[in-house]
Amino acid sequence: MTGYGENMTPEQEPAVAPPDETKLTKYRAAGFWIRLLAFLIDLMVIAGLNAIIWGSLLPIATQPSFLYQVLHTNILFLGLTGAAYFILMTRYFQQTLGKMIVGIKVVQRSGEPLSWITVIFRELVARSLSQIMGLYLGYMVCWFNAEKRCAHDFLSDTWVVYENPMGDSHCILIETGQVT
Repeated sequence: MTGYGENMTPEQEPAVAPPDETKLTKYRAAGFWIRLLAFLIDLMVIAGLNAIIWGSLLPIATQPSFLYQVLHTNILFLGLTGAAYFILMTRYFQQTLGKMIVGIKVVQRSGEPLSWITVIFRELVARSLSQIMGLYLGYMVCWFNAEKRCAHDFLSDTWVVYENPMGDSHCILIETGQVT
């Protein structure tokens, strides 16, 4: 009789991680209404930034133009300022000002910091799909799954969670990497 692991090729050996190699972190998933509140706060911040930046840079005569509409928030896209705001804030802080105020943040399954690729894909491609046609149907997906993820979260493999969980309802476990 052979012992455990003898005469086994590496492909046959079970992939069991040693204890203490990975750590699971428990987060409470943020639901639809708290995320909506954060998004509305962010829209106010973006509107203020648009007024400061583009209002002072563009002459008043160009404001009803196509360029003005591309740069500003509209129902189909958050504009250049909004896209930059969401990408930079999410990449560097894991949260926007709206998320900071309500106490939620964006995390990914690996527990690693959000990469540029993940953030750009999430905020440009996946969020645009969630907002398609100005209907924001991708956000409604949050109501119908236990992890409270919107369509752009599923597409980018991210979660929006509370920074300080208050209870065990709607909790998810995120692997936070190796512990040394």
